[in-house]
Amino acid sequence: MKNRIIQIFLLGLLSACSGNKDSVETVPLNCDVYKITIPLDEAYYDSVTSHIADTSFVVLNEGNNIMFSCADKIIEYNNKYYILDQSALRTVVSFKKDGTSDIKYGRVGQGPGEYVFPWDMHVDETGVYVLDTNSKKIIHYTESGTFLSEQKIPFFADAFKRLKNGNFIFNTTPNGTQMPALIYTDSLMNPIARSMPYQEGYIGGCTTNEIFRNNNSGLCYYRSPSDSLAILDEDGKVHTFIVFDFLDKAISQKAKTDYLAFRRSKPSADYLRLVNSPIVVSDSTWIGLIEDGNSQYTIIFNPFNNKCGCRKFTKSSSVYDIIEPMSSDGKGTIVSLISQELENMCRDYVSLPDTIRNALNDGNRILLVNKFHF
Repeated sequence: MKNRIIQIFLLGLLSACSGNKDSVETVPLNCDVYKITIPLDEAYYDSVTSHIADTSFVVLNEGNNIMFSCADKIIEYNNKYYILDQSALRTVVSFKKDGTSDIKYGRVGQGPGEYVFPWDMHVDETGVYVLDTNSKKIIHYTESGTFLSEQKIPFFADAFKRLKNGNFIFNTTPNGTQMPALIYTDSLMNPIARSMPYQEGYIGGCTTNEIFRNNNSGLCYYRSPSDSLAILDEDGKVHTFIVFDFLDKAISQKAKTDYLAFRRSKPSADYLRLVNSPIVVSDSTWIGLIEDGNSQYTIIFNPFNNKCGCRKFTKSSSVYDIIEPMSSDGKGTIVSLISQELENMCRDYVSLPDTIRNALNDGNRILLVNKFHF
């Protein structure tokens, strides 16, 4: 395909180490790189969303101590929705597929099985894992909420995933030095490899709730405000990069290094950036959020043939639009979050079924589930 660059030699951009932490070597990686141009037009967006055939709602019935304030992350797994609230109620809870409240995992505290700031979570066939950034540990629970174990992490991280081989991958927080962005550990949190060092002077400044996302063959890795996304296999090896080209609205290199300082100097600059890691809806359809200083857009793109379209969120938007995409099964279903705030922000809020509006009025949050039929 014409936008594909075969086997780019990424010497200096990527590095890895194996063995002990003192045995570090820089290695070149042969990666495929795709470029996706981000135009502000709706044609491709509309052509893809025209394939949405089924729309349904899930009322999240909070009860007892199974409640949340902000849904910073939603994982759909084994017919349940797992929700992470990072900093408001600081909790991890689950709901059954019909919205019935299910399990609360751990609680705020400093004892075994407790966390101070549950900043990320992972769910797989071995249970539920929670990263506590404050205590620098990974806590492991069964799916039914029983505390199993916890392991200390010998570095500061704000995102993680358990890999298919039982090892873990972590994203470290930048501090202005050329430290590795990714650290791989064994199941006991002993570092065994490093990759993708931050550039000198990089301190970030943006929060990315979904630094790692699952895709159909492994993981996606993205940290705002970078304009590139790495695709990893199920064991964490980087094999593909997607570069986003925002044309004349591209963010400056200064902003990518220190975003907060850039915003202070240019609070209303006309630039675009990805907000969070894009979501894989199917092999050829990805959905993400971009924003400028004033507006938010939902983008739909195919990174492998450079097709993209977007829809700006305005008061003429529909409440049924994909406004706040949260997760996907990777097979054509996208889950979005609806709150009562949309009542004064969307043209057709009153068209929601009475049961849904009543649930929202009662303070419940709603999942909007759109199913694409390609």
